[in-house]
Amino acid sequence: MNEETPFTAQQNQETRHDSADATKLEQCLVDLAGAKDRYLRLQADFENYKRRSEKEKMSWMLSAQAGVLLDVVTIVDDFDRALSEAQKQAQQNPTLATWMTGIELINKALYKMLSKYGVEPMKDYTTFDPEKHEALMHVESADHQSGQIVSVLQKGFMHKDTVLRPAKVSVAR
Repeated sequence: MNEETPFTAQQNQETRHDSADATKLEQCLVDLAGAKDRYLRLQADFENYKRRSEKEKMSWMLSAQAGVLLDVVTIVDDFDRALSEAQKQAQQNPTLATWMTGIELINKALYKMLSKYGVEPMKDYTTFDPEKHEALMHVESADHQSGQIVSVLQKGFMHKDTVLRPAKVSVAR
């Protein structure tokens, strides 16, 4: 009585095919979910890479710019010293006074160019800050409290809120 009729044999074979197809479909869906997950992770990694590369590029650019601007700041120091000395001598020599006008214009142009690139001279020279100032010497001073700046030996400069060159100062004991 266990005889299969052609109809039931065909039905059993279709059931086995349906079962195999369902298993294949489930495996395809699992593979698709895995591929989609890998794709999304790869896309997120690529976006992170692009952001990181852009940050590094900006960092390199700012670092290179700071190097050039530091060289320009050294030239500005030379102009400031020349102006200071020339002002002393211009009182005795009227010819030098006309040269002073040109040197002052060049000095102003240099400061304007530095400002254009975000470089400003430091303005606060009251209390010593190791992140902004470099103490070259300690001096006794009756007019200053310990830790206060007595004199500025070389001006400091800031570049976009970071120290381009620390100010060299003498500090009261």
